[in-house]
Amino acid sequence: MHEEELRDVTTGLYRPDPKPEGLDYEPYVMDLTHALPEPVPVVRWQRLTVGSEGNISAVVGEAKSKKTFLCSAIAAGVLSQRGYMAFGPQPGRVLWIDTEQAEAHVQRVMARVHRMVGFDPRQNHDRFWTLALRELDPKVRAGVAFAAIEQLRPRLAVIDGIGDLQYDTNDLKESERIVADLMRISSQLSCHILCVLHTNPNSNKARGHTGSALQRKSEAVLFVRRAGEVSVVEPQFCRNEPFERFAFRVDEEGLPVVCDLPSAGSDSEDPCVAVLRDELGGAGERALLMERMVEQLGCSQAAARMRIGRAIRTGKLDLSDDGREVSIPWE
Repeated sequence: MHEEELRDVTTGLYRPDPKPEGLDYEPYVMDLTHALPEPVPVVRWQRLTVGSEGNISAVVGEAKSKKTFLCSAIAAGVLSQRGYMAFGPQPGRVLWIDTEQAEAHVQRVMARVHRMVGFDPRQNHDRFWTLALRELDPKVRAGVAFAAIEQLRPRLAVIDGIGDLQYDTNDLKESERIVADLMRISSQLSCHILCVLHTNPNSNKARGHTGSALQRKSEAVLFVRRAGEVSVVEPQFCRNEPFERFAFRVDEEGLPVVCDLPSAGSDSEDPCVAVLRDELGGAGERALLMERMVEQLGCSQAAARMRIGRAIRTGKLDLSDDGREVSIPWE
């Protein structure tokens, strides 16, 4: 259509192109007069929402950082009537999809979750389904995983690991398609999908284009790193109020349990205080501290803002009278 044909002869304004056949924007128009309910929590740490219905999230970390142990604790929290390791309770069905371990190892994870919840570890339970997809081709794995989510309709689906549902995690088109499918299914079925992904070597960045897409689209990204005999969990990105980082270890019975944060180095120090001291000499503008936290911690601006606010409320940082500057309190 020519430019002259698009201009309204009476008003001189441009008319929009006719909508393409079969496409309609109207179902997606937001309406402020229609009150929407608050997101329904699925994964909670203490009383903070980590993941809600209709969203996706991710657990990322280096190899052997115990990402699977963390996810099993999250699954147990959703399944249990009393929660587990401060996760939950949000009772509902859980679907666990393993893409990389042999069946014997997957069965160990399955039995571990049963023990954490209080289910009989020798019997299947209708609220916890587990798939082992290691032997399948990546495209078939993805098809089976999505079909299982659509048919079983779990409250929480854990995909350990999401990278094995595609041939190349650095393929931009393939990565965007996988993440788009996850968002579509979670939204349509009002479930939460938790994806597990490795980080790049010697980095806290999730691997490949898949990791980048997940970081952009996830409601929360939980970063796990090994610190000696314990694992430290940090809210790398959060759309909701971020939780305080915590640590867990594996006890004598092979179950994950919360433990104290490592006391050496900066592991016991509030990240706001550490960045303010190391980058700004102990005092500086609040906005500048937020920028430096985004750079140094790899978190979002919203997460940095909430962390600074929490540090001020708890007395870890002092705020100037005009609210523009922060400083480390004198001992």
